[in-house]
Amino acid sequence: MSATQAAVDAVVAQLDKVRAEVVGARDVLLARIEEVQSQLDDGVEIVDLTALKAAAQSLDDIVPDPVVEVPVEAPDAVEAPSE
Repeated sequence: MSATQAAVDAVVAQLDKVRAEVVGARDVLLARIEEVQSQLDDGVEIVDLTALKAAAQSLDDIVPDPVVEVPVEAPDAVEAPSE
């Protein structure tokens, strides 16, 4: 096997892993949506969204949010006293 093929195989394996994670998280999210819908169908006045929020966060965490760097301003320069 060539080095190129080994690299391609590694990328394919990584993509398969990511796909499985995304599909799994999606399936959990859909199940939680069905649970909420069931609560609504049963006429529950206060719907428990805890599991749905956790599933949504889990799906959101798969791809990290970009880090926004806030520039730090240097303090005002202070002149040294002259002699």
